[in-house]
Order: sequence, then structure tokens, then C-alpha cells
Amino acid sequence: MKKMLKIKGMHCASCEILLTEAIEEAGTKVISADHKKGEMVVDMKDEKEMEKVKQAVKKEGYEVA
Repeated sequence: MKKMLKIKGMHCASCEILLTEAIEEAGTKVISADHKKGEMVVDMKDEKEMEKVKQAVKKEGYEVA
């Protein structure tokens, strides 16, 4: 299931890389990231996976809006 996330604080390509790595280490595939729009598209198995994604984003100092 593809899900678009708004990410507060993502403002450069390095942010994209950092967040992509963190989310993928948590077990969720990142399809795309766009720091200009502050958006990421992830491929989750189910809605339960969203909490893992939010925690991975928060751990890196960002926030899922």
C-alpha cells in the first residue's frame, strides 16, 4: 500500500537520504522523497507499519505531519 507522508523539517537532499535510510532500516520501503515539497512516498504492508515509520522519522529529528 503506497502512502504519501508530509515530513516537517526535511529541507535538503541530505535529509532525504537520512530519512530514507532510517525508514528502510525500520522495514518500510521508500518509493520516493522530495525535500522541496517535504514529501515522501512509502510502501507499507498495512496501517500498523505507520507507527514504525513515525518513530524512525522522529528518531532522526523530523516529524510526520
